[in-house]
This record gives sequence, C-alpha cells and structure tokens, in this order.
Amino acid sequence: MPRHDPSILETWADLPGLTALVADALDELGAGAVLGTRAVAPLAPNMRVCGPAVTLRYVGVQGEPGIHRAAGASVLAGDRDLYAVASPGDVAVVDCGGVTSAVMGGLSAQWALTAGVAGCVVDGAVRDATAIVDSGLPVWSRHRTPLAARHRVEAIALNDVVNIGGRPVRPGDHIVGDLDGICIIPHQLVPTVAERCLTAHDREERLMATIADATDLDELVRATRSTRVAD
Repeated sequence: MPRHDPSILETWADLPGLTALVADALDELGAGAVLGTRAVAPLAPNMRVCGPAVTLRYVGVQGEPGIHRAAGASVLAGDRDLYAVASPGDVAVVDCGGVTSAVMGGLSAQWALTAGVAGCVVDGAVRDATAIVDSGLPVWSRHRTPLAARHRVEAIALNDVVNIGGRPVRPGDHIVGDLDGICIIPHQLVPTVAERCLTAHDREERLMATIADATDLDELVRATRSTRVAD
C-alpha cells in the first residue's frame, strides 16, 4: 500500500477540530467523503484518529448460527487477518455487509493495539464498549449490540474497496475521525488537504485573536468586515 512521507502528517494530525477542517477542504476540492455520527459515531467523546486505511469486508452467512455451531464449523476471525496486514498507525476499516451482530469487542481491541493499529471504523456493530473504551483504542461504529457475529459473518475481502456509510474507502485512503464523525480523504489528495487545513487553522487562529481583542460587537464587526469564516 503506498504511503505518504510522515513529515506531511506530523503537524496536521494534531490540529484541533480536525474533521471540520478536513471537511471544508474536501468540500472545496469536490472530493472524498464526510460522514456524520448518524453513519458512524465514536464510542467516547475524546476519541480521534488520523491515518491510512487498511480494509476488511464481511458478508452474512446463510443459515442459523446454532446449526453451524453444532456442525463444528470453524470461526473465521477476519479481524485478526486485518490486523496482521496493518502497519503501525493504520486505521482498520470494516464493512459488515449489513450484518447487525458485533464483529468487534474487547479482545479484538487488544489485538489491534498489539498490532499498532491507530483506530477502527466499523460500518456495523461492536460490543464490549466499556472494555474497548478502557483499552484506549479509538473506535467508531454504526451501533452497538451484545450479540456476537460468530457463525453469522464471513470475511470475503482484505485490503479491497469497502463501503462505509454508503461511501467507498480504498486501502491507503486517509481516515480522519473525532467526536463529529469521520472524513475519507483519497490517498492522492492527502498532501493537498493537509496543506489546506494548516492554512485554514492559521486563519481561524488569527480570527479568534481578533474576537478576543474586541471590546464590543461593533468593534468586532469592523475588524472582521472583510473576513469570511464558517464556524
């Protein structure tokens, strides 16, 4: 999977309000995707992530799980394969194919941390939410349920194009996530988006200083008359 020079990302990844900055940049470029928390939401407010995607796609298994269990069918742990191909700092992106049982829990989170995964985005369900949050691994999911996906899903594609919230994610696309949701940045646009975000952040910092220095609203309006910033 192609990778960008880490120096491009060092300052950019730590910017406050990163998804909002990235969303504005993608909007201006007419590229990528922005998904709010109705699509995928973080398990805790302080979670944030910024890194290249490594992907996994599941589909549902036909038949009752009890039948497969009684027949001694093996449990395919696709997440383990995903973490095995990930590099430290990658974001694991999982397309559950519409399956509503949980494909990730506390054990999977520990496995991901051991592999150096920076975070996970699951278009589907997770469980053991408290254990995942306590582990420190940033995770976004469509919903949560106690019901495990064992004998209910099959992993069919690793590091292929997947679907998150109706939008495609390709291996190497950059995932940026925080309390507001996630942004999907096409791989080739990462340096451009990073540069635009840094410029926008500097502009917003200057505006915040102007607001702080103003003694009243009239002075603030005069000082910012030629400035256009969307908050």
